Amino acid sequence: MAEPIKISQPSKEQERALSLKGSDWRLIWDPKTKNWKTVKVQDVKASDITYDEWKGGKTTYTPITPGRGGALDVAEETAAKQAEEDPLYKDVRDYGLEVVTDPKDGRTELKGFAVGPDGKVTDQVVNYYLYLDRNDKINLSQDYNAIKKIALDDLKANNQLDSLFQELYNKKLISKETYNSRNLQASDFNDALLSSINSYSKDVVGNRQFGGDKLATNFLDFLKTGVSSGKGGGANLPTRTFQDISKVELNAFIDQIYLETIGRKPTEEQRASKLKELNKIVKKGVLSESKIVGGEIQQRTTGGFDEQEQGLKLQKQLKEENPLEYERRQAFSFIDELQKTMQGGM
Repeated sequence: MAEPIKISQPSKEQERALSLKGSDWRLIWDPKTKNWKTVKVQDVKASDITYDEWKGGKTTYTPITPGRGGALDVAEETAAKQAEEDPLYKDVRDYGLEVVTDPKDGRTELKGFAVGPDGKVTDQVVNYYLYLDRNDKINLSQDYNAIKKIALDDLKANNQLDSLFQELYNKKLISKETYNSRNLQASDFNDALLSSINSYSKDVVGNRQFGGDKLATNFLDFLKTGVSSGKGGGANLPTRTFQDISKVELNAFIDQIYLETIGRKPTEEQRASKLKELNKIVKKGVLSESKIVGGEIQQRTTGGFDEQEQGLKLQKQLKEENPLEYERRQAFSFIDELQKTMQGGM
């Protein structure tokens, strides 16, 4: 039987990265890299050793010999099967790839954990770029210039460089001068290529629809249609944006509804309970999904904090929980209005 191996303490940077990510993320120990990594709550498996378990005294693990049917072996078999069905499974898992919208400027990019000079995955979050070449190989890198070179070399070898310029010109992303000269150094060409590869990377990873042949959408086909041509056809990449609503603003909103409905502010316990509930709504963000139906783009938006909707819900709740206070407040409001009316008529 293998000897137990000691699990090292997470670094201060790893602990800080976890605290910044919030309650939807966990630190787990990776026996392969012998280091901690951050994953989403729903991705934590029963066999994983979490940071909370480590703090609780589970500071060692025993390697499992391959082929013995242990928990880690089962996990590896499951991963291998999923990797067969989804060529991006391993990359998404190892680098934490996710399409992220910056709440400050609304930019949506493919993000993941950076790989350091030593080849190990770090907690630093960087942009990732992707390109499917003519040999059906998915090239993925945090180095845009590396992916750009692969893309241009691939299109040249396939005699499709002219088609690239044509599609960029059709979309009015490059000038006629750049189109006619086929200038690879032109600033508008390079801006357009960066934007296109960024969009393509988000589409492939976000949809992960490879069809029967398990291939992602061809880059030029993506430029022509602007949508994934994999399974599900016209589905565009969903985006999630976040509202910039502070704790102070939410507390003020809660106090206002309490005062208007039952004539008093909430207790500290009541305010904290409602704040927690509203914070969950804000943190989930606003999810926008669009699809092409009958030649038109149809968009559906769900989630997000709506002040009117949440105000009505809280008013109803307070009315049901505090009927006497509610009636008293309504009576006072009626008297106030009556006095104002009488004063105005005199």
